[in-house]
Amino acid sequence: MLSKILPKRRNRLPDGQIVSLEQLDQMLDVTTDRFVATVERLADEFGRSRATLDLATFREMRRVAANPAVLADIPDLRGTTYQTELRRIQPMDRDEEFRMARRHEFLRVLVQRHLRAAGFPEEQIEASIRRPARETVAELRARPSDAPVDRGWLATMVEQFEELRNLYVEGALYIVLSTVNRYRGLGVDTADLIQEGNASLFQAIDGFDWRRDVRFRTYAQYWVHQAVLKMLYNSSRTVRVPIWVQKILGKIRRAQEAGRREGRELSHEEIGARVGIPAERVAWVLNTRRYAVSLDAETSAGEGGTLAQALPDPNQVPIPDAIPPGDLRQALDEAMSDLPPREQRILRRRFGLDGHEPQTLGEIAVELGITAERVRQLQNAAIGRIKKPAKLRQLQAFVD
Repeated sequence: MLSKILPKRRNRLPDGQIVSLEQLDQMLDVTTDRFVATVERLADEFGRSRATLDLATFREMRRVAANPAVLADIPDLRGTTYQTELRRIQPMDRDEEFRMARRHEFLRVLVQRHLRAAGFPEEQIEASIRRPARETVAELRARPSDAPVDRGWLATMVEQFEELRNLYVEGALYIVLSTVNRYRGLGVDTADLIQEGNASLFQAIDGFDWRRDVRFRTYAQYWVHQAVLKMLYNSSRTVRVPIWVQKILGKIRRAQEAGRREGRELSHEEIGARVGIPAERVAWVLNTRRYAVSLDAETSAGEGGTLAQALPDPNQVPIPDAIPPGDLRQALDEAMSDLPPREQRILRRRFGLDGHEPQTLGEIAVELGITAERVRQLQNAAIGRIKKPAKLRQLQAFVD
């Protein structure tokens, strides 16, 4: 109770006192019907004495070594540095959730009351406490100094309000992982889902009412779930499909899976009967299951080829059609012009360069009266001469 914490002078804190969160909890330990009046009285008393909160000690107390037995509620998302860091923060239990909610309400009222006294317009106060603290502090310091408020102290309390909200969210981050773990691998990066879920916790904090005797975990789960689903609906496809279509598609998919478990594929009419929509609508919704694929996506692992490279270019003339008649024959004649006649003859017979069917080494050997091995040696020697840079430049256009 207040009498145990405050000095003997009634409703007076020592000037500049740093109040621990345990002391604040005792100050706020009153019945529900007296809570609002107590919070307003304490807010004024903190302002008169320029008292602040000791949040640094509380943050250190919250950080714990990784302990699977203590942090069993956090799902296993292997390979994420984020999860490793999260396991070092003690999640809130039921009692801590209610204590943190009361602390948050107290600091919220305190900042609102003193921003109002500092001359902030009523319609801007709510937006001011939701903005980053540095922006509100900058606006506070830019205001005239004749207001009956210690601007340095109020700037500190605005920053502490932001810090307390962050501590509040940190204690509930495990709630986000529990939801994200259900929706991994559906087209959105896990880190993006976690970030969206974390942001939704701030909305949950603003709407949570500890007086209803409901756990913050239960209340926040709804906000996180909605944020993750919205992220999936809006970001899993390059071309956005309306949410109501995706919801129907989910029902159709579940009906199809049920049919497969029965050993058959359901027709559109059967799916429509189970889902409760016409068969024509089923066909239309199924046509939306088209996903965009990047042209830069790799077509085979490790080889560096992309989908764009595998697509035909309608403006590209096929190489056989692009080569004028006679050019290839002329280039081959020029490339082989300085080869010995016998080697030229072997190449023409072996590869059918004169328009005839290619011959085997044995057939050429019989024609020339030498062994097949000698024909192979002469063939390799001729090819080696043609592979010299000067010769290759003559044939390069036909090779590419």
